[in-house]
Amino acid sequence: MPTRREFLTQAGVATLAASATTARAGVAEAKAAPVAGGAGAKAPGPMKTYIVPHTDLVVTRLAYGNAMIGMDSNSPDFIAQTVPVMRAAYEQGITFFDTADVYGHGRSEVALGQLLKDIPGSRRRLVIQSKCSIREGGVIDSSREHITSAVDGSLKRLGTDYLDILLLHSPDSLIEPEEVARAFDELHGAGKIRHFGVSNYSPYQIELLRKHLRRPLVANQIQLGLAHWYTDPGASKAAITHGAEGVITLDYCHLQGIQVQAYSPLKGASIGKPPNLLNPPADASPEVRKTVDALQEIARTHDTSPAAIMLAWLLHHPAGIVPIIGATKPEHVADNCVADRVELSRAEWYSLLRAAASIEQHT
Repeated sequence: MPTRREFLTQAGVATLAASATTARAGVAEAKAAPVAGGAGAKAPGPMKTYIVPHTDLVVTRLAYGNAMIGMDSNSPDFIAQTVPVMRAAYEQGITFFDTADVYGHGRSEVALGQLLKDIPGSRRRLVIQSKCSIREGGVIDSSREHITSAVDGSLKRLGTDYLDILLLHSPDSLIEPEEVARAFDELHGAGKIRHFGVSNYSPYQIELLRKHLRRPLVANQIQLGLAHWYTDPGASKAAITHGAEGVITLDYCHLQGIQVQAYSPLKGASIGKPPNLLNPPADASPEVRKTVDALQEIARTHDTSPAAIMLAWLLHHPAGIVPIIGATKPEHVADNCVADRVELSRAEWYSLLRAAASIEQHT
């Protein structure tokens, strides 16, 4: 599968601002306890939840993303290897699952569909989100024809008749918003999609699309984390110094009542190449080392792992950020889920921000 960097393109669109909505995610208690048994360790209790803005969907604060980075989707054992990891996430109490038609060339959706078959009644307890618009070869296609056909393919692979949320996976420089609006109306009218959102969209790209939609965009999935709080595709040094594009997008979504979902919250994937704070290289800069030391010290204070602290750091933000974890081992899923129970102090949060900001300032 091509890397995310190869997939993503920057759209050159601009528009006038549309009217805003101000609903924000609320916190509630999860309604269902995790299922016992399986590969994952049992969770100590229900996870905390958000209400997705403009919807009645209640989702856990952590989502599981089944991009399955690093796993060979062409392997005959791919399904057998991935289903237990997803089941571990389910058993930890995660009720929000994120996928895409291009993940594993569609096989990640098949694996998630297998999980739904293996656990009777799980479909009604889970919020399933998928994405479309990226075609093999790096072509971005937000045409009505592609959106509708991609959704049909996803539903077939997942073995369900509806998605709770559909995201447009990447900005399309050739987007025709009227076509997207027509596709959304048709899919919603047919009962195939309950809600819609985007991924990797800037504020202006969202405004252009919203201008033509009759339904709200409920989410924007962007690259965000302690290791790349100040970096974003195309961000210049000036943007980093005066407020990175990623942070501007976060603030915009917070203002507009659009849920922010953070992909690659623990590492940088291929975009921006932020430092690896969990396994820094031997030649890491003093600034990276300082950040790693601060992260490890706070992890010791809370008797948990640096990974859990990085996720808890995102969860502490008032925008109601949903980190999308992509662990490929059940034990790592369990470790990540500890973040839901970690409460950082304001001093701890800002100490990590200052340390991470120093990395960018010396890059």
